[in-house]
Amino acid sequence: MPLSKESKADSRFDSRLKQDLSEMEGRIKRRFDLRLDDAFTRLSQHILHEVGTRFDETNARLESIDSRLKLQAGLIQSGARAMSRFSAFAENSEE
Repeated sequence: MPLSKESKADSRFDSRLKQDLSEMEGRIKRRFDLRLDDAFTRLSQHILHEVGTRFDETNARLESIDSRLKLQAGLIQSGARAMSRFSAFAENSEE
């Protein structure tokens, strides 16, 4: 049974519609992928910036702590030397 002119036209319309919808779907997917890539790029740049900022803050804090520890170590060392001299003086003066 041969297809009528209307059914041939309908099948051509259906195939054209399927092709158009497929092309639209492809464009939408590409656009979505681009937006997703942009969003991921922005997010990763923001995270890297935050990590860098926190690292700089932590580094400054550690440098401050290091300076204070060096000062305290110097005071302890000079105190120990003074105590040693005092002890030596005390022993020599008793003789």
